[in-house]
Amino acid sequence: MTTPIADPPPPAAAPAPVVDTLTCRYCGSAPAIKATLRGHQGFVLVWRMLSRRGPFCRSCGIAVCRDMTADTLYQGWWGAASMILTPLVLLGNLVTRVRLGRLAEPHPGAPGTPAVPGRPVFRRAAALGLLVPVALVAVVRWSIADDPAYAAVGDCVKVTDLVTRSSVSVVDCGDPAAGYVVVGRVDDATGDAACARFSGVVASYTERQRSDRYLLCLGPNR
Repeated sequence: MTTPIADPPPPAAAPAPVVDTLTCRYCGSAPAIKATLRGHQGFVLVWRMLSRRGPFCRSCGIAVCRDMTADTLYQGWWGAASMILTPLVLLGNLVTRVRLGRLAEPHPGAPGTPAVPGRPVFRRAAALGLLVPVALVAVVRWSIADDPAYAAVGDCVKVTDLVTRSSVSVVDCGDPAAGYVVVGRVDDATGDAACARFSGVVASYTERQRSDRYLLCLGPNR
């Protein structure tokens, strides 16, 4: 008697791939991205960098980005190094903000509640902090506006005493005291002979500032 041969068992189904989905560090929502948001505080002679690390969902990330950016706008300008670091921090947060904006809204049912992003940065009082670097630049420009060290060809100067050259300042060419116009400038030189290459020269002004020196060749302001 022949024994029937049983069919072999079907192959076991392959296990479903495990998808490692990033979830928000703050509320547990998905989708989320890895990112670091930064802030900066300047204290004239010292400074401090702040950071908040993700992963962030869209809502929590935008909330943190807006808060840290707003704080940086009014805390980050007070120091020489801070004037350089603050724009870099703001630019980095802007790049991260664009990435966060591309995420879908957090899925419901997360362990926590996504943060409320709050008002955009430019609708907050902190946005006035952008006026700080503008004001500082204006003050610097005003303070050097009449300094002959920054005079260029075409600028007019007022000379109180041409013999002793005790007072030379840059003024508007329409000023009645603007007796001379700069027709040539030679850096790293002090001898009047260097003005020979320019036409219409009737006087010159030389000044040394530590290791720097320059020569202004002056013609009449007609």
